[in-house]
Amino acid sequence: MTEPLAAATSSDSRGAAARIERGARCVSLWVGRLCAVLFALVFLIFCYKIVRRYAAGDALAWADEVCVVLFIWIVFLANGLVVPSNRQIAFDLLYRHLSPGAQRWVERLRSLLVGVLIVACLPGTIDYIAFLWREKTPVMLWPLNWVYACFAVFAVAMVVRLAWAVYRPGTHEDGR
Repeated sequence: MTEPLAAATSSDSRGAAARIERGARCVSLWVGRLCAVLFALVFLIFCYKIVRRYAAGDALAWADEVCVVLFIWIVFLANGLVVPSNRQIAFDLLYRHLSPGAQRWVERLRSLLVGVLIVACLPGTIDYIAFLWREKTPVMLWPLNWVYACFAVFAVAMVVRLAWAVYRPGTHEDGR
């Protein structure tokens, strides 16, 4: 009697995990596309600034500021939501010599430790970002809490990704 129940529960959890992974891939795809558009925008603004500077002799201060803000958003959104963890820079001198089982446990431990560290820092980080409403960018006068809000998105996304890695160690975002 318990075997069919255990099999149903097991298949339900696999189905839920598959749905979560599909959702994560969809979010990653759309954020990747957004980052590509933002990067194209950075390139266009940069080219426009160069043309205005040398053709019209007009230096555009706003162009530098917009490019910097867009680049900050690109870096944090892409690293939090697009770039798989196995594509990040890592020190794996010992890790690569471990057995696959030991690698899964090291990955689980690393994910747990880094996740706990980010969770511990999250309240202070969000509080500081909220505090930044008082400060503005020098040229466009954008509130800095909006400029750096992407870091909160990054931190929350990393906590979710690391929690998933603890729950399902050894499964990478690219299917390896």
